[in-house]
Amino acid sequence: MKEVVYLSELEKIARLSKLGFSAEELQSFLRDINDIVAHFEKLNQLDLQDVSPTSHLGGGEPPFFSDEPQAWEGSEEVLKGAPWVAGGYFIVPRIVDKEEKENEDRRI
Repeated sequence: MKEVVYLSELEKIARLSKLGFSAEELQSFLRDINDIVAHFEKLNQLDLQDVSPTSHLGGGEPPFFSDEPQAWEGSEEVLKGAPWVAGGYFIVPRIVDKEEKENEDRRI
């Protein structure tokens, strides 16, 4: 099996997500992810030239919903469980590390 996702990438994603995994768990995830990618590579080999694209499996037109703002009465209940709240919004810690910040600066 050709490795497409590398252990170093998986470790970085886990670190940025602040998830702790054992070496065995990371190896298992790595195998699973690479198996999934290999499956998609097999699907990419299919000859689909005579197959029309499908955008909606249910048939008919896609459902449309109004795009009008609506008041929601449950926000206070949801915010009760948050560790930090200000002005009706969740406050979350910044998680960009030095390496990510340097890469961000290069994109500007």
